[in-house]
Amino acid sequence: MNVLFVALGASRRPAVIRESARVVAERGDAAVLIRSASAWARDPLPDGVEAIELPALERRYRPAAIRLLLYRIPRLLLHVLLPGPLRGIGDRVEAGYRRRVANRVDDRLARRYRRDRAAVRRRVIERELRTRSVGLVVVADPQSLVTVAELADVIAGAGARPAYSIASAAERPPAGRTRGWFR
Repeated sequence: MNVLFVALGASRRPAVIRESARVVAERGDAAVLIRSASAWARDPLPDGVEAIELPALERRYRPAAIRLLLYRIPRLLLHVLLPGPLRGIGDRVEAGYRRRVANRVDDRLARRYRRDRAAVRRRVIERELRTRSVGLVVVADPQSLVTVAELADVIAGAGARPAYSIASAAERPPAGRTRGWFR
């Protein structure tokens, strides 16, 4: 099972580490969506668990038209016009083009297409859920609850289901009467 832990607040690090290790031990794939890597510096994630920084995903977001016009078409043209032994020159020209033209134009356009942060977050998370084929999204701390609630339709559209922990998703008790001190 592919599991995405959303731990933006990093307040329950030991629980996330324990549950992600359990997923990896059961031959699943685990990833942790975090706000900053510095909060996890003292408590490293187990081997096989990937940390994904949400701000980095949002910074790298570009609409498909921008990627196509600024990056893909020029790369294709250089590979067609400078084949074989000229490939090294083409790579240097492409690096210069990216540094001097494409990145500057992209930075100026980014103000427009990253203006609506909620829409960017929705698109980035939807793309991440689909590429990883996530089956379960675990809300790992209270600070992440609002973000997951805002993205509930994106999570459901990707075919994943939200949960608060692995145990609550796997060993959910049946509904019915519960015994308590109220009798």
